[in-house]
Amino acid sequence: MAGDSLEPAVAALLATLRRGKAGFVLEPLSASGNNRVFTLHSDGETLVLKWYFHDVADTRDRLSAEYAFLEHAWAMGLRCIPQPLGKDLSTHLAIYEFVEGYKLEASQVDEPAIRQAAQFFALLNAPQSRAAAIALPEASEACFSVAAHFAMVDARLARLVYMPVESEVDRAAAEFVSRLTHYWNGTKERLLEDCVAVGLSLEAELPADERCLSPSDFGFHNALVRPDGSLCFVDFEYAGWDDPAKAVGDFFSHPGVAVPYEQFEPFLARVLAPFENAELMAARVRLLEPISQVKWCCIILNEFLPAAVRRRNFANPESNDIARKQRQLIKASTLFESLQH
Repeated sequence: MAGDSLEPAVAALLATLRRGKAGFVLEPLSASGNNRVFTLHSDGETLVLKWYFHDVADTRDRLSAEYAFLEHAWAMGLRCIPQPLGKDLSTHLAIYEFVEGYKLEASQVDEPAIRQAAQFFALLNAPQSRAAAIALPEASEACFSVAAHFAMVDARLARLVYMPVESEVDRAAAEFVSRLTHYWNGTKERLLEDCVAVGLSLEAELPADERCLSPSDFGFHNALVRPDGSLCFVDFEYAGWDDPAKAVGDFFSHPGVAVPYEQFEPFLARVLAPFENAELMAARVRLLEPISQVKWCCIILNEFLPAAVRRRNFANPESNDIARKQRQLIKASTLFESLQH
């Protein structure tokens, strides 16, 4: 859908919701990430319109994944999320509740905030919620075996090895990928030895009762502080069923808004409390944590891949590719240097 056809498509979606009779006004709310987000002023209320990126090289149905997840969580009584109000799959548009709030800085991530995040995850995985969510899809890049975790990182590194090298920053990134690959190969060998030592099969898949309903891309970079001090979590286009090791590892490895590592064990205990095999699952999460750290170094460098460039330029046509790449290379290098060698 071209930009000049956006307003007619929004009008049509509003009409199906019996809104917009007196017209509407769109204002850009976000010019980053994967999608275009607008405040939608209509009939005296403010809503959020999300126009999802769609590309033949990106097969993830972001709209359907996010909307289904939010519908489920809302039906379970969770209110630390925006309410989903309407969607149109054909135009890749969805309308959500507007949440008044501000973004957290890393210095503001304290124990009460982490407790709220853990409670959200735990309520999502309460027995009643898990039973009702059986039809939800797998999360993006879901991994249910150690071998699948290894393959995921291997694939990400392989894509980066063959990224186009057309500038000085591209060459610097290629050198960094070479060092990261060497580090990953050594980490994988150590993890293989650890798995053998504890009797953890590489190929065996997690049983259904040890899989979690994951918000994915979960962290304080995707949270707003409401006026009453409570948190509202947003952006669930990668959500679905996944391995708790991946969900927890990502929460502490994401470079967006750092989470103090001393909160790892309290957070882990709270999010796994709804599961019968919590202690066994916790040991597996601890063992596989290094995988998330390497994976996030790769994700940060997605800016060097053509598909990601198209996605970012869709979300923000005014962005500068070279400057964005330079920022991401610094972030990846910083995260890499923080790893335990």
